[in-house]
Amino acid sequence: MNNKRNPDPEQQNRQKELAEREREIAERERSLRLREMEMELYKAEPPLYQTIKQEPGESKLQRWGRQLKQVGKYALVVVVVFAAVRVGTMLASAVIVGAIAWVGYKLFFDSDKPNK
Repeated sequence: MNNKRNPDPEQQNRQKELAEREREIAERERSLRLREMEMELYKAEPPLYQTIKQEPGESKLQRWGRQLKQVGKYALVVVVVFAAVRVGTMLASAVIVGAIAWVGYKLFFDSDKPNK
């Protein structure tokens, strides 16, 4: 009755059969999972992006014309600022000369008249 030391041959066969079945089931599960992963990998559609029609590049003449416009605008701004400074300087000079003339008039000519 030493059943633990020497199991029956029938029980040994059964254990071998169970182990074999477990191995087969594990192998099937692995192969099934591998197939699922391959299907996911190859089934996935590549992402599609919105395409934009490429516009033809501009020629050297067009670039030169665009740069000429920018230089012209800059030159116009410089001329306008210069003219504004000159006009401002002239107006300031006229105001200063007028103020000096008014003070001179008040000092030299207006004080000679008798007060009524």
